[in-house]
Amino acid sequence: MIRLVFQRFNTVHLLILLAMAAISANPSWAQDQKTATADLMWYRTQVNEGTATGWFRCSLDPAIATGERADLLLSTNAHCSLYVNGQRILKNHAPEESSDSKVLAFNIRSLLRQGRNSVAVEINSTDKTAAFGISLVRLAGQERTAIAGAWKAAPAPPPVGWQQTDFNDRDWTEVKAFVPESPVVVPYPQEAQFLAAVVPAKARVAPFQFEEGDRIVLVGATFFERAQLFEHLEATLAGTLGSKHVTFRNLGWSADTASADSRGIFDKPEVGYLRMVEHIRAEEPTVALICYGQNEALAGNTTPEQFAAQLGKLIDELDASGITCVVVSPHELLTAKPPLPSPSRFNSRIRIYSEAAQSVAQSRGLIFVDVFANFADRVRQISQRLSTDYSSGVSDADLAENGMHFTDRGYAAASLVFREALLGMSTESPQLTVNLAEKSLDTRHVTARSIQWNPDSKTLVRFEVREDSLAPLPLIVRADKLTKGSETLTLSVVDGDQKRQLEGQKTQVPDSSRFVAGTNPQYEALRQLLLRKNELYFHRWRPQNITYLFGFRKHEQGNNAADIARFDPFIQDLEQQIHAAQEPQWRTIAITIAQ
Repeated sequence: MIRLVFQRFNTVHLLILLAMAAISANPSWAQDQKTATADLMWYRTQVNEGTATGWFRCSLDPAIATGERADLLLSTNAHCSLYVNGQRILKNHAPEESSDSKVLAFNIRSLLRQGRNSVAVEINSTDKTAAFGISLVRLAGQERTAIAGAWKAAPAPPPVGWQQTDFNDRDWTEVKAFVPESPVVVPYPQEAQFLAAVVPAKARVAPFQFEEGDRIVLVGATFFERAQLFEHLEATLAGTLGSKHVTFRNLGWSADTASADSRGIFDKPEVGYLRMVEHIRAEEPTVALICYGQNEALAGNTTPEQFAAQLGKLIDELDASGITCVVVSPHELLTAKPPLPSPSRFNSRIRIYSEAAQSVAQSRGLIFVDVFANFADRVRQISQRLSTDYSSGVSDADLAENGMHFTDRGYAAASLVFREALLGMSTESPQLTVNLAEKSLDTRHVTARSIQWNPDSKTLVRFEVREDSLAPLPLIVRADKLTKGSETLTLSVVDGDQKRQLEGQKTQVPDSSRFVAGTNPQYEALRQLLLRKNELYFHRWRPQNITYLFGFRKHEQGNNAADIARFDPFIQDLEQQIHAAQEPQWRTIAITIAQ
């Protein structure tokens, strides 16, 4: 039984505010429904003028994670956001005056872990008082045990990340529960009234397809993090989206493992792993691309079985948050130019960890993206297609500085291999074959329209083209069965929007019937936007002075942590520009007689 009173709330409001809510999975409780009550602990924030807003955190007793169920019951007179271990369950939820039930109930067991757990609540009201009542109950067999924790309140609006378990709340004030004055009995929730803590992860099938509204996080080690230096990886994926609204967040961390060994900073890897999971949850992704195994193979201190178990643990935690996981294999390593030792000697070991990752994906019915098998050869083959001059040779040193860390050209090729493995898309260059004698035009991975044959005395043909997707691959135009004798033909690429000739795009290769128009300039514009966006996001989620802003030295510069949120509007603005730039546009191509 509880008692409750709010300023300016009459008895009718109180009776409406509290009522029955959610469930209990144990059938034996049904026999006790008439007497069981929800014992809520009540906390509030009050102001003399204006509206009340409060931020609260609680560290949970680890015993709550040992039960078969863990029920969280919540009632409030205010708009409320609720988080468990960094996972948002409610967003600015408003109490419904017309509802007969004012107690929300969730089974949060799948979100809990052995060790550190936390609950965070944000409340705001149009009144001078905002309050919430909360109960945490562990269910083990026939026993139902209330779990208590120490609650703290923020003295001022907190910075980003305050909802996460490892947030340093040393400057927050410990708050005591208050005792309401008007008695209202709240029956323990019925099973049918419990709400889902998260929306279950959606099953996806191979080849993967992006869906409208997808929020993608890249979680892994060096391959993902260093991709931000050149941004071909995200550009080749964004270039396939057309008009879809999809966002990407790169949470890669060089030299990392599935145990988050590199993310602990000044803490143990266990804390780094906790941060990694909650950083992912904070982005509220629909899909996580997870790429680990290479560093486990190179370090040699983790067996394939241990790696598989840890990878499975990570996937299970993300699945509990409603995130669809896609498992990506570690990639093959290339050779290195002497005197550097060649890292390709480790490929046989990396293969074992790639197979372990595949086994984990298969056991859970997840998409597995194989970028290990024939990866090095595929990168070498595709890198040749990136040249405007096909006669130029490409060595492994041109693709990777040391056989491991890709160059700009290496990432361009590797990203196309990744796109092929993930989406099942071809890595062939877009091509058009123009038959001047028969006045016909064949296309591959490109669409043509508005074809004009001999529109003037110097132009053999003019047409508009639009590539199926944006990629670093150059557009190839072939002119077969030439009818102009020995005259030299020149390919002219014109920007379809600005009607200006793109200097530097005129190219003639030794084969007089084959012309390389170069990479679509729209791809480069998209890539530059992504470089800017990801640089801002990197500083937003991983600032260099993170220890002073959020860690154990926040008492020195922690007031500057509020500036981190100021990155968000700039990132959002760039994402609007990215969405406008990712859909291929029409360009004009003309084959003319050279002067």
